[in-house]
Amino acid sequence: MSQKPLVGVWLDHRQALLFWADSDAEIDVEKLESDYQEEGEPTDSMGNSTAPGGAVLHASVEHRRKEQLKRYYKDLDKLVKKAQQIYLFGPGQAKKELAAILQKDKSLGAKIRGIENADKKMTEPQMAAKVREEFGLPKTQ
Repeated sequence: MSQKPLVGVWLDHRQALLFWADSDAEIDVEKLESDYQEEGEPTDSMGNSTAPGGAVLHASVEHRRKEQLKRYYKDLDKLVKKAQQIYLFGPGQAKKELAAILQKDKSLGAKIRGIENADKKMTEPQMAAKVREEFGLPKTQ
C-alpha cells in the first residue's frame, strides 16, 4: 500500500474515522475509538470516587472525561502528523477541539484544509464521498 497523504477525519467524542486518500481517490479507512462517556452514562469504573450513599462525585467524573478526551486527541494528533492535508468534519465540538490542538503546532495547523459540520448519521460511503469532494478527487465506481 502506498502512502496516502490526504486525510479526512470524521469525529465525535466517541470515535474517529480517518479516510486516508491519494490523488487516485483510493481510500483506506482507519478507526479510532475513545473511552469517553457522555453525561448520564453509567460510570461503573470510578473506584473510590463516591460520596456518601454511593453518588459519584461530579468533579471526578468531569476530570475523567477530560483525561479521556486528552488521550483521544493525543492519539489522533499522532495519526494525522504524516498527512500533507487534513480535513476535519463531524457533529458537535470534537472537530474544533482537535483543530485547536493541531494548531498549536504551526506546521501541522497549516495542513488543516477545512473544518465542517456533518451529520452524525452519515454512512462510511457518504463520509468517503465527502472526503473525495473536499480534496477534489475523482469519484470511484
